Amino acid sequence: MIKPQLLQICSVDSFFNNHTPLFQKFGPDQFIAQYSSEFQISNQSRLIIKQLSICQNFIKLGEDKYINLTNVCMQKIVHPKTGLLGVKLSKNGVSFEMFGQLDEWIGTMMKYTIQLEFGQKYQLFSKIGEGYSTIVYKARDKSSRQEFAVKIYDKKRLLTNNYESKKFLKELKIIRQLEHPNLLHFYEVFESNNHIYLIEDYLKGQQLSQFYQNSEPLKEEQVLIVIKPLFQAVQYLHDLNIYHKQICTSNIMLKSKHDLSNPCLIGFTQAEQYSNPEQDDYQYSQVNIERQKQYYIKLDVLALGIVMHNLLTGNQQNFDQALDEAMMNKFKGTRDFQFIDPPLSDSCFDFLNLIFNQGSKFRTCQQLLAHPFFDQEGQKSNRNISIQFLGALNPNQTQFRIRSKQSQRSPKASKEVQVIPVRKQFNIISKSPQEKPNLNSDYFEPPVTHLMFRRGSRQKRTLNFNNHHDTSNDSTN
Repeated sequence: MIKPQLLQICSVDSFFNNHTPLFQKFGPDQFIAQYSSEFQISNQSRLIIKQLSICQNFIKLGEDKYINLTNVCMQKIVHPKTGLLGVKLSKNGVSFEMFGQLDEWIGTMMKYTIQLEFGQKYQLFSKIGEGYSTIVYKARDKSSRQEFAVKIYDKKRLLTNNYESKKFLKELKIIRQLEHPNLLHFYEVFESNNHIYLIEDYLKGQQLSQFYQNSEPLKEEQVLIVIKPLFQAVQYLHDLNIYHKQICTSNIMLKSKHDLSNPCLIGFTQAEQYSNPEQDDYQYSQVNIERQKQYYIKLDVLALGIVMHNLLTGNQQNFDQALDEAMMNKFKGTRDFQFIDPPLSDSCFDFLNLIFNQGSKFRTCQQLLAHPFFDQEGQKSNRNISIQFLGALNPNQTQFRIRSKQSQRSPKASKEVQVIPVRKQFNIISKSPQEKPNLNSDYFEPPVTHLMFRRGSRQKRTLNFNNHHDTSNDSTN
């Protein structure tokens, strides 16, 4: 068991001290106060009353005086003469003390500041996980009795390993920004002589990978319940220019053991965030940054598609390998959809097609969330896709080949309907030999495709999930 220790050193020696001043002249571009109150401020051994405002990680002291709370040490104190409760903010050897009604303010400040009294507030219990550089314990707030997960870092290791240190600070910067019901919630950070403690939600459920290992493949309606909030969460990340990069079933937790409706995306150790290159010192040009963003958007979207594949089929293939194949438009898992019973609805089939058939025009989470698959009313229809899908195709795109054969159970089994790529303005369905087009150089063979069909239905469907055509004219744009 790790024994918490109080930090006996000053803010100068803190792991988080980046040697920048506590006070600065400039705040955020738009300072919209969350709270404004009068406080008693300690000034040269006396107290003065001053109006202060707070906006996320900034406290406004005056027109040109701010405190950036990011990684500032915060301690709760009591004034020796008045007995008023207050907080002491310190950084790089400089401190600021304020006294008054601070409950709401502390709730905002604790997310950005570094606190020192872990052992006074929390009690550690059993170990619930272990990573490459962390140990995770279950802990309980001594006052509220609420349970939390505490991720504990070895401070010495962070101080001696520059790569681990940068990765930790980057992850901390990202998780401090997250406020979404389907993303892991971060509360506060503590520092002691030997360790750093991140306080996060304690999730009593299980990993999504464990859930479907112990059950049959999920039905389409169940997959819809779990996948929609995940797409919404990833869209939220992308709106903040944050890219997860490690979405998989082992990084998705169910908050309750058997409740699919409330998944939670975790695991931000490899996440990236891109800001305006004019504000941050990036070595890449604006063009390269935009390309990198598009790459990571595609990576996250395809990862969600593979999560859907695993849930629908029950397959447990190597996730990294499957994602690499999908990024190269060589994902072989699409052929597994033919064995799903009951068969997928038209909207689900088309939704998967849009994910894995990205081509040169990738789909964002926002675009995919507008798809009829996420319309509950649309799930009631399970119509045959053969002719409807043909009508939805762009006439300029002839890289699909759809062959439709009557089932042997049908009395018309001897008749065959064949659809082949044709020129624009030509009737694409030919039912008699004299109506077939005269193939010439305007036609070409489509690339390798995967057979997709409804189990137990009369129609077989061959769709290309891995072509490279531009789908910019698609109706989802």
